[in-house]
Amino acid sequence: MHKGRTVNQNKSSDMGRVTSIARKINLGNLWQQFTAYVGIDLLVIVVMTAVFVVGMDWQMTGRFSPYYIRGIVYGNSLWELVYEVSDTGGNLLYKVPIGGWIYLLLVGGIVVLTAELVDILSLAFKGTKRVRRQLRPLDEIAARAQELSEQLSNQPTSAFDEEKYHNLEDAITNLKADAMEKGIHMHDKELQGIEIALNGLLERIRASYKQQSQFVSDASHELRTPIAVIQGYVNMLDRWGKEDTAILEESIEAIKNEANHMQKLVEQLLFLARGDSNRQNLDMKVHELNDIMREVYEESLMIDEKHIYHFEESGKARIYGDCDMLKQSARILIDNAAKYTKEGGEITIRAGIWKDGSPFYGVQDNGIGMSQEDVQHMFDRFYRADSVRNSKTGGTGLGLSIAKWIVDKHQGYYDIVSREELGTRFSVIFPKYS
Repeated sequence: MHKGRTVNQNKSSDMGRVTSIARKINLGNLWQQFTAYVGIDLLVIVVMTAVFVVGMDWQMTGRFSPYYIRGIVYGNSLWELVYEVSDTGGNLLYKVPIGGWIYLLLVGGIVVLTAELVDILSLAFKGTKRVRRQLRPLDEIAARAQELSEQLSNQPTSAFDEEKYHNLEDAITNLKADAMEKGIHMHDKELQGIEIALNGLLERIRASYKQQSQFVSDASHELRTPIAVIQGYVNMLDRWGKEDTAILEESIEAIKNEANHMQKLVEQLLFLARGDSNRQNLDMKVHELNDIMREVYEESLMIDEKHIYHFEESGKARIYGDCDMLKQSARILIDNAAKYTKEGGEITIRAGIWKDGSPFYGVQDNGIGMSQEDVQHMFDRFYRADSVRNSKTGGTGLGLSIAKWIVDKHQGYYDIVSREELGTRFSVIFPKYS
C-alpha cells in the first residue's frame, strides 16, 4: 500500500507541475494575443483616419496639403458632428457631416472588440486545457521515464540487473584501440540504445586516432628526407670537405637549403597542430578585402620578378576576419601559382564582389593546371600531384591545407577551375558582411 501511495503521489505531483507549466504558457499566449489585437486595432484606426483625411482633400479641393487647418465641430448629438477644413488664412474650404459615419464605425468597432474579447476570454478559460493536450506526449514520456526509474530502484532482480552492466563494463574495459572498428556488441535488446551510442563514440574516436596516426606518420616521413640529406653532406664534409673547397661550399649550401626546408615544414606542422587543438587564435575585425589583396599584390611584384602580375577589382568588399591570416592564405595560393607557372607567365589577383554579392578574392595562373583527381585531393595534407612530386617545386604539401584551414575558420569556401596545360583559377568566397 505504501508503494502504491508513493506512485500516486508522484503522479499527482507530476500532474500539478504540468498544469502549472500549462498555465504559464497560456498566460504568455494571452498576453501575446492581447498585444496583437491592440496593435492591429490602432493600425486600423490610423490607416482609416489617414485615408479619410487624404481622400476628402482630394475629392473636395483636388489636392492634399498637410498645412490645412482641420477640426471637428460638435453639435447636440453624435449625428451632428461636422468635419471642417480651412486654409492657412482661416478661409473655410469645405465641411462634411460625419456623424453617420462615426456612428457606423463605433458600431463596427464594438462588434470587432466584442469578438476579440470573446476570443481572449475563450483562450483564458480553455487555453490551459489546450496547452495540456499539446504537452500530453511529453507528459507521457516523463511518466514512462518515472516508471522505469522506480522499477530500477525497487526491483533489483528485474531485466536491468547488475550483471548486464558488469558485462558491459568489462566489454568497454577490454576494448583495444586496434579493435575499435568492431565496436561493442552485447546482443541484448535492452542495452541496444547504449550500444549504439557507445559505438558511435568509438567510431569518432577511431577516426580521430587514425587521422592523428596518419599525420604523425606523414610528418615523420617528410622530416626524414631533409635529415638524411643533412646527415649525408655532414659525412661527406667529414671525409673530404676539410681540404676540398668545392665540396665544402656545395655541402654548406645544401645543408642551408635543407635546414630552411625543415624549418618551414616544422612551422607548418605546428600551425596545423595548433589549429587542430583550437589553440590558433584569430584577431577578427572588419577589413577592406580590396586593400588586403592590393597589399599582397604589391608584395608579389617586389618578391617575384619572374612572372607578370595583374590586379583586378570588381566592387568594394568588406570582410570580418583576421587580416594576417587572410594575407597568409592568399600568399599560399599565389606562391602555388608561381611554382607551377613558367617564367614570364601571367598571374592575376582579384578582389571584390562575387556573383551572389559575397566578398571574394581570387588567384588565377596560366601554368600547368591540375587533373580532376588532383583537384579533389589538393587540400589533403602532404598530398602532391604525381607530375610535381619529384620536382624542386614540390614543396611540403602542407601549404594548401593551411590555406583551407584559414578559409574554413572564416566560414568561406573555394571555387576552383583547373585545366591541364591551361592553368588554374582559385576563387575564395566569404560570407556577406552586414
